[in-house]
Amino acid sequence: MQQPSKITEYLETVRQQIRWKKAQLPVLEEINNHIIDQKNAFISEGLSEEEAADRAIAEMGDPVVVGEQLDRAHRPRPDWPLLVMTAAILLLGLAIQVLIGPNHRNNGAEMFQKQFIWAGMAMLVMIAAYLVDFTIIGRFPWVIFFGLCAIIVTNYLFTRVHISSIYAINLLLFFPTAYAGFVYKMRNHGYAGFVLCGVIIMIPAYLAILGRRGLNETVFFLLCTSCLIILTAAVTKGWFNVRKLLALLIMYTSTAAVLPTLFFMTMGEGYVTRRIHVILNPAFDPTGYGYIGTVIQRFLSHAQFIGQGLPLSGFEQYTTLQLLPDVNTDFLLTYLIYRFGWIVLIGIIMILSAFIIRALILCKKQKSVLGFLVSLAIISGFALQCIIYIAANSGLFFFSPLSLPLISYGGQALVINMCLIGLLLSVFRTGDLVGDQAGLAATKSSRFIQFNHGQIIINLKLNK
Repeated sequence: MQQPSKITEYLETVRQQIRWKKAQLPVLEEINNHIIDQKNAFISEGLSEEEAADRAIAEMGDPVVVGEQLDRAHRPRPDWPLLVMTAAILLLGLAIQVLIGPNHRNNGAEMFQKQFIWAGMAMLVMIAAYLVDFTIIGRFPWVIFFGLCAIIVTNYLFTRVHISSIYAINLLLFFPTAYAGFVYKMRNHGYAGFVLCGVIIMIPAYLAILGRRGLNETVFFLLCTSCLIILTAAVTKGWFNVRKLLALLIMYTSTAAVLPTLFFMTMGEGYVTRRIHVILNPAFDPTGYGYIGTVIQRFLSHAQFIGQGLPLSGFEQYTTLQLLPDVNTDFLLTYLIYRFGWIVLIGIIMILSAFIIRALILCKKQKSVLGFLVSLAIISGFALQCIIYIAANSGLFFFSPLSLPLISYGGQALVINMCLIGLLLSVFRTGDLVGDQAGLAATKSSRFIQFNHGQIIINLKLNK
């Protein structure tokens, strides 16, 4: 009983030097395992248990020095490049609202003030999400997934139709992240878990279709695509322990058969047919569904690479803001392209692409399954919002634009996207200490502690 007490005292001294409590358990577990392994090795060489324990502890070195080294290596650090880009995109959005405000047909100054307040609230929400332990998504996926379903259904049932649709559309952006937790929970259940993950996609898909006309098909596409990306990644990495090619064939064949059928049955064949005609040729219905597509094409055809676009013949008596509706929300890029040139679109695409690429690089580096899936879910949702918005504002009006994350006007979408970004930063801040065994408390292989011929090596570049 004496030697375990010495080991316990050694570990306690190390623990006292590590200020980040989340890091204490995995670090102490690895040190303890190494001491036990070394002790057993010395016992096999003929030493007594007491001598073996003393020598194993001595080889670890001074517990205060070891603890201080581990404390420096294990401090939660945000990813500063991603954080700076987030702030830059947010400030760019506010600056654009200031630019549009004085000429807006509504009260531009009042709209900017509202957006500024929303931006402040969004920052607070992002900080809160950043401090949250993201592993709750993996521990309680059923509660989170179906709790979100219940909230959205309640919005549909007990609020006014227009308001409930807007709330629900924005809340649906949380579903890919919730779905990532569900896939994480089912990953070791073979074909049964794989099939269940495929079937459950239909729930958020159906809730999306019930939303506001024009935006429901956008959210339907975004959710289904994000969830398929997550499930495809899980299958290709072998986390379901199924035959990959067969699983992918089942997944995409059933998706091609089931989801379009669900969409047609719910939306109505006539509506879908008209939408397809308008997408292919806006002039098919220039005063109805095709109006906005026709207007966008006209503005873009008169835009220049740099500077104000050419005058629109026959519409000289109207301003750009009178001809193009919702310039601060849905068609912000179209306005900016016509007003300042295509160079603006290139600049915005570059900064958004830099954000997405940086996030994907960090996502790829995640060692835990949960960290990878959650970060992939958030990035895919963010990227698809950008792609859909840019495509619609560039004349490829396949789907109605939802939001240009952190840039276009709209408080709810801004707060939700900032919340998701905060959660993404939380993954990158603490993901290195998350394991994938029961309780998410297991450690990974010895990345931050290495041993070589009886010497302990602390990898101080762990969080870089």
